[in-house]
Amino acid sequence: MREWVRRHPKLAVALALVLAWVVVMAVLLAFGRPLVEVIAESVFWAIIYGALSVFELRRIRRTKVRLEENGQVRAYLRYPNSRPGSLDGIWNMGIATPSAGLIHFQPAVYDTLEPSGRPTTIKVLQFLPDRRPISRKERKYVTGFGIQAMSLVTEEGDVEIAASPESPVKLLDTVEGH
Repeated sequence: MREWVRRHPKLAVALALVLAWVVVMAVLLAFGRPLVEVIAESVFWAIIYGALSVFELRRIRRTKVRLEENGQVRAYLRYPNSRPGSLDGIWNMGIATPSAGLIHFQPAVYDTLEPSGRPTTIKVLQFLPDRRPISRKERKYVTGFGIQAMSLVTEEGDVEIAASPESPVKLLDTVEGH
Protein backbone atom coordinates (compact mmCIF):
# COMPACT_ATOMS: atom_id res chain seq x y z
CA MET A 1 0.00 0.00 0.00
CA ARG A 2 2.79 2.44 0.90
CA GLU A 3 4.50 1.78 -2.41
CA TRP A 4 1.29 2.59 -4.30
CA VAL A 5 0.88 5.83 -2.34
CA ARG A 6 4.49 6.80 -3.15
CA ARG A 7 3.88 6.20 -6.85
CA HIS A 8 0.49 8.02 -6.91
CA PRO A 9 0.61 10.75 -4.24
CA LYS A 10 -2.02 13.04 -5.78
CA LEU A 11 -4.50 10.23 -6.30
CA ALA A 12 -3.90 8.97 -2.75
CA VAL A 13 -4.60 12.43 -1.30
CA ALA A 14 -7.76 12.75 -3.39
CA LEU A 15 -9.01 9.33 -2.26
CA ALA A 16 -8.23 10.15 1.37
CA LEU A 17 -10.20 13.40 1.12
CA VAL A 18 -13.20 11.65 -0.47
CA LEU A 19 -13.08 8.94 2.19
CA ALA A 20 -12.92 11.55 4.97
CA TRP A 21 -15.86 13.40 3.42
CA VAL A 22 -17.95 10.22 3.27
CA VAL A 23 -17.09 9.29 6.89
CA VAL A 24 -17.99 12.77 8.18
CA MET A 25 -21.29 12.69 6.28
CA ALA A 26 -22.07 9.22 7.67
CA VAL A 27 -21.31 10.34 11.24
CA LEU A 28 -23.47 13.45 10.91
CA LEU A 29 -26.32 11.38 9.47
CA ALA A 30 -25.93 8.82 12.27
CA PHE A 31 -26.49 11.57 14.85
CA GLY A 32 -29.82 12.46 13.28
CA ARG A 33 -28.92 15.53 11.24
CA PRO A 34 -31.16 16.07 8.19
CA LEU A 35 -29.67 14.90 4.87
CA VAL A 36 -30.05 18.32 3.20
CA GLU A 37 -28.25 20.04 6.07
CA VAL A 38 -25.42 17.47 6.01
CA ILE A 39 -24.94 17.85 2.25
CA ALA A 40 -25.03 21.66 2.41
CA GLU A 41 -22.52 21.79 5.27
CA SER A 42 -20.17 19.28 3.66
CA VAL A 43 -20.23 21.14 0.34
CA PHE A 44 -19.53 24.42 2.15
CA TRP A 45 -16.50 22.99 3.96
CA ALA A 46 -15.28 21.23 0.81
CA ILE A 47 -15.28 24.60 -0.98
CA ILE A 48 -13.42 26.28 1.90
CA TYR A 49 -10.73 23.56 2.10
CA GLY A 50 -10.48 23.42 -1.69
CA ALA A 51 -9.85 27.17 -1.87
CA LEU A 52 -7.21 26.96 0.87
CA SER A 53 -5.53 24.10 -0.99
CA VAL A 54 -5.47 26.09 -4.24
CA PHE A 55 -3.82 29.07 -2.51
CA GLU A 56 -1.26 26.78 -0.86
CA LEU A 57 -0.41 25.05 -4.15
CA ARG A 58 0.05 28.44 -5.86
CA ARG A 59 2.42 29.55 -3.12
CA ILE A 60 4.43 26.34 -3.43
CA ARG A 61 4.67 26.79 -7.23
CA ARG A 62 5.81 30.42 -6.86
CA THR A 63 8.53 29.37 -4.43
CA LYS A 64 9.66 26.60 -6.79
CA VAL A 65 9.79 29.01 -9.75
CA ARG A 66 11.75 31.56 -7.70
CA LEU A 67 14.30 28.92 -6.72
CA GLU A 68 14.62 27.62 -10.29
CA GLU A 69 15.18 31.14 -11.64
CA ASN A 70 18.13 31.55 -9.27
CA GLY A 71 19.50 28.04 -9.91
CA GLN A 72 18.68 27.01 -6.35
CA VAL A 73 17.13 23.93 -4.81
CA ARG A 74 15.11 23.40 -1.66
CA ALA A 75 17.17 20.87 0.26
CA TYR A 76 17.71 19.25 3.63
CA LEU A 77 21.19 18.79 5.05
CA ARG A 78 22.60 16.67 7.85
CA TYR A 79 25.98 15.50 9.09
CA PRO A 80 25.59 11.78 9.87
CA ASN A 81 28.96 11.28 11.62
CA SER A 82 28.85 14.37 13.79
CA ARG A 83 28.46 14.39 17.57
CA PRO A 84 25.07 13.30 18.94
CA GLY A 85 22.78 16.26 19.53
CA SER A 86 24.08 18.26 16.61
CA LEU A 87 22.86 17.73 13.06
CA ASP A 88 23.64 14.00 13.08
CA GLY A 89 20.03 12.84 12.95
CA ILE A 90 18.13 16.05 12.25
CA TRP A 91 17.62 17.38 8.75
CA ASN A 92 18.21 21.13 8.43
CA MET A 93 15.94 22.70 5.79
CA GLY A 94 17.31 25.39 3.53
CA ILE A 95 18.28 26.58 0.09
CA ALA A 96 21.16 24.91 -1.75
CA THR A 97 22.91 26.92 -4.46
CA PRO A 98 25.25 24.67 -6.47
CA SER A 99 28.33 25.90 -8.31
CA ALA A 100 31.47 24.21 -9.64
CA GLY A 101 32.78 22.03 -6.80
CA LEU A 102 30.73 23.83 -4.14
CA ILE A 103 27.29 23.89 -2.59
CA HIS A 104 26.27 27.04 -0.75
CA PHE A 105 23.63 26.14 1.84
CA GLN A 106 21.49 28.80 3.52
CA PRO A 107 19.37 27.40 6.36
CA ALA A 108 15.77 28.53 6.06
CA VAL A 109 12.54 28.19 7.98
CA TYR A 110 8.90 27.82 7.04
CA ASP A 111 7.66 26.84 3.62
CA THR A 112 8.42 30.36 2.39
CA LEU A 113 12.12 29.59 2.96
CA GLU A 114 12.90 32.63 5.09
CA PRO A 115 16.67 32.65 5.72
CA SER A 116 17.76 31.78 9.23
CA GLY A 117 21.18 31.11 10.61
CA ARG A 118 24.60 31.34 9.06
CA PRO A 119 25.14 30.10 5.49
CA THR A 120 27.59 27.26 4.90
CA THR A 121 29.80 26.60 1.92
CA ILE A 122 30.45 22.92 1.33
CA LYS A 123 33.39 21.93 -0.85
CA VAL A 124 32.32 18.68 -2.48
CA LEU A 125 35.09 16.17 -3.11
CA GLN A 126 32.85 13.34 -4.30
CA PHE A 127 29.19 12.42 -4.73
CA LEU A 128 28.45 8.86 -3.67
CA PRO A 129 26.42 7.22 -6.45
CA ASP A 130 23.53 5.80 -4.42
CA ARG A 131 20.32 7.74 -3.89
CA ARG A 132 17.77 6.47 -1.44
CA PRO A 133 14.33 7.49 -0.28
CA ILE A 134 14.07 8.98 3.20
CA SER A 135 12.78 6.32 5.58
CA ARG A 136 9.89 6.90 7.95
CA LYS A 137 12.21 6.89 10.96
CA GLU A 138 14.35 9.73 9.60
CA ARG A 139 11.54 11.92 8.22
CA LYS A 140 11.60 14.21 11.24
CA TYR A 141 11.70 17.82 9.96
CA VAL A 142 11.42 16.75 6.32
CA THR A 143 8.27 17.93 4.56
CA GLY A 144 6.99 16.70 1.23
CA PHE A 145 6.83 13.34 -0.45
CA GLY A 146 9.33 11.56 -2.63
CA ILE A 147 12.34 13.18 -0.96
CA GLN A 148 15.57 11.34 -1.77
CA ALA A 149 18.90 11.52 0.02
CA MET A 150 22.42 11.20 -1.29
CA SER A 151 25.79 11.29 0.43
CA LEU A 152 28.67 13.66 -0.29
CA VAL A 153 32.29 13.42 0.72
CA THR A 154 33.60 16.84 1.77
CA GLU A 155 36.77 18.23 3.33
CA GLU A 156 35.13 18.14 6.77
CA GLY A 157 33.61 14.66 6.45
CA ASP A 158 30.45 13.05 5.15
CA VAL A 159 27.34 15.10 4.50
CA GLU A 160 23.90 13.89 3.46
CA ILE A 161 21.71 16.10 1.33
CA ALA A 162 18.07 15.35 0.59
CA ALA A 163 15.77 16.95 -1.94
CA SER A 164 13.00 16.22 -4.42
CA PRO A 165 13.84 13.45 -6.93
CA GLU A 166 14.98 15.79 -9.72
CA SER A 167 17.07 18.04 -7.47
CA PRO A 168 19.99 15.66 -6.70
CA VAL A 169 20.57 15.29 -10.44
CA LYS A 170 20.63 19.08 -10.82
CA LEU A 171 23.05 19.39 -7.89
CA LEU A 172 25.29 16.65 -9.26
CA ASP A 173 25.40 18.12 -12.77
CA THR A 174 26.16 21.65 -11.57
CA VAL A 175 28.77 20.73 -8.95
CA GLU A 176 30.62 18.30 -11.21
CA GLY A 177 30.36 20.71 -14.16
CA HIS A 178 28.39 18.56 -16.64
